[in-house]
Amino acid sequence: MSDESKGCGIRRMSMSALGFYIVMVGMSPMIVDNCGMMRITSRLLLMLCMLSLIACSAKTSRQVSSSLWSEWEGFEQQLQADYPNSVPIILVHGWNGGEFSWPDPRALMAMEQQLQRDIYFFNYRTAVVANRLPPIELLEEQLDSYLKNYDQVDVVAHSMGGLLVRQYLAEHLGDNPIRRVLFLSTPHFGTNIANVLVDIGSIAYTGNIQASELLPGSDFLWQLNSEGGSEFEGKQVLNVYAREQKTLLRGDLVVRASHAWLPWVANFAVDGNHHLGPRITEPWAMAFLASGQLPELADQPAGRELWLRFQTKDADEPTRFNDTSVHRFKTEKTRKEKKFDLCCDRRSGLHPLGGTTLILDDVQPDEVVKLFFRQSSGAHEIHPDRLESRHWPVELHIIDPVDHPEGDHQEGDHQDAIGTP
Repeated sequence: MSDESKGCGIRRMSMSALGFYIVMVGMSPMIVDNCGMMRITSRLLLMLCMLSLIACSAKTSRQVSSSLWSEWEGFEQQLQADYPNSVPIILVHGWNGGEFSWPDPRALMAMEQQLQRDIYFFNYRTAVVANRLPPIELLEEQLDSYLKNYDQVDVVAHSMGGLLVRQYLAEHLGDNPIRRVLFLSTPHFGTNIANVLVDIGSIAYTGNIQASELLPGSDFLWQLNSEGGSEFEGKQVLNVYAREQKTLLRGDLVVRASHAWLPWVANFAVDGNHHLGPRITEPWAMAFLASGQLPELADQPAGRELWLRFQTKDADEPTRFNDTSVHRFKTEKTRKEKKFDLCCDRRSGLHPLGGTTLILDDVQPDEVVKLFFRQSSGAHEIHPDRLESRHWPVELHIIDPVDHPEGDHQEGDHQDAIGTP
């Protein structure tokens, strides 16, 4: 058995323990309904997670330290400029990531030799427990400063790093050095695990701003996805995600396939989990980075999810409402209520929109949503099957309910789906 195996592995040790915490807390709402108990359960699981890390590392600290120094020595050698006349590849990690989100130095050097190109890292501040971490919009400014050193680059971005790259492209349309982008497990439409990250961040009084931007329906994600993929114009893009698995605790437990699928680019699904960074040496990634060659594309994930924002005649901003303002029914006849989500109860973007996003998951025909606004009397009915559909897994709509009595639904009560290229 190797020293790395004895020492739990510096790459696997922290993520496995944290992954256990995230999965357990993610499942805990099904077990614990009381909000206060949920917070206590979260803190307890986090403490167990940290204790498991300490116990694992303390037993073999010498082996772990030796392995870590060896890897950093390898990175020092790998980061030397061996192919200065070739287009470099920039690796952008995800939340709580870094150099160890990618293949080890020896594998990266072999990759460089095969492609005849240098590989570098763009790292930024992110952590489990936040300490005034900057929002993604400000991280984009740091990426801009970094990329000004290059005439042309290809970028590989994992998870939240993909959102950072998209924000950069959106802010620098037609004026950036990026030629190709390879997205890996990027939560283009958010991740429900962000609720857990927000809860972890609440341990510190500063909270976790980055996590709040990853919430489905956040102001940041709404603005990013409402541009209709215009940031990809003139770029070669491949979006890779882990296909969904029917077996519990397999596949990507962080980002569901429907939230990782990107409507405006080529999509490719692989078997595996969320951590696709170490797999960039596989043929599908190497071929794309070498020449822009695309693999066999994935079918669109099943299901339909709607993000709805509301604009009333008497308000200049989208309407804010709460759980008591919304009633979602499976059918108009049965009146059996279905669950829904609202985002967000806290600020979720550097440029706040000022409203609430109503999220309807697993939308089926004949559903009806009743909304009660303070600005008007009575209820407004929204029929999701009457909204213009782009037939995407996630669709964004701005609803403009006409002030009329319940049941008096008229066509034209809504604007077209946004996010169309």
